[in-house]
Amino acid sequence: MNGYRSAPGFLFGFMDSLVIMAGVFLGAYLRFSGIESFIYNTDLLALKVMLIVSVIQIAFYYFDLYDLKCFRDKKKMGILLLESIGASAIFLALVYYFIPVVYIGRGIFVIGLLLILVFSFLGRLCYTWALKAWTIKERILIIGTGELAKKINREILENGHDGFEIVGFIDESGEKVGNRL
Repeated sequence: MNGYRSAPGFLFGFMDSLVIMAGVFLGAYLRFSGIESFIYNTDLLALKVMLIVSVIQIAFYYFDLYDLKCFRDKKKMGILLLESIGASAIFLALVYYFIPVVYIGRGIFVIGLLLILVFSFLGRLCYTWALKAWTIKERILIIGTGELAKKINREILENGHDGFEIVGFIDESGEKVGNRL
């Protein structure tokens, strides 16, 4: 969840909002075979779209989809995306049952959710690729080979610190040269 509080995390959340809105509008466009009159003839359209965006954003947050560690494992990220979209669908179905006036209607809901799932996954893959391609990594040489050095190594490798590259370890004595830590 640390990534959401930082400036790039906030920007990523904003981009997710745009992706979710695009999924809903494209779902409507596909459902009505390209007839744009849906946008003009739907009451409370802004409220309906913002409800969907809010619910899915909250689900993404609670399923840790703004944690950069999640981006390392594509399979886990896909599963978390599927779970968060499923939880959002259930919650929105309950909202639509109790407050029918906010129902988006006529197949748009399901098509939109499927598009949001695909777009969100592809967006995260593109973000991961761009981060790896354009980030200049700071090279780190760790002094020591003890438990603290191992802990620092684990912390950097496991916790999504992609801006660092460990180039090696230095030991006081040359006894551990060539040995794995």
